[in-house]
Amino acid sequence: MTKLLLLFAILYAACGLALSIVVNAVSFTSVQLGDNALFPVLTWGIFPAFLSVILIDISEREGRKIRSGAGEEIDHWELIFGGCPSLMKYVFWVCFAYAWAIGIVLAILQTHEPNVIWRGASAFWMAFYALGLASVSGAYLRRRAPQTL
Repeated sequence: MTKLLLLFAILYAACGLALSIVVNAVSFTSVQLGDNALFPVLTWGIFPAFLSVILIDISEREGRKIRSGAGEEIDHWELIFGGCPSLMKYVFWVCFAYAWAIGIVLAILQTHEPNVIWRGASAFWMAFYALGLASVSGAYLRRRAPQTL
């Protein structure tokens, strides 16, 4: 059941990431995105993707405490990215850097282009969905791998 839930979460985060990338690319064109249901859907959609990251972190942290003792320092990035393909880590870090950079640029330039809100928001959506995808993929691959004692 857990593997099926993780597969659903992978699909969810991958669709959110792909849609965010498309929206971001379209925001640089002359196509007016305007007000539609896509904005709140993608905005509220990051919460389940990020909730999966939190739940995986809590689950892995508790499992690690049981296996190694309670006094050990825990690296949360290692827990989140543990087992995920390297490419997914790089995708997250690129999306994160892009969201940070576009936020700074838009704050400094204060442009009034029609799609500027979509451009900025979609950059942050990309970072959250990429983090969810990397975390859930890593959790899925860890559960699929043979267990060793």
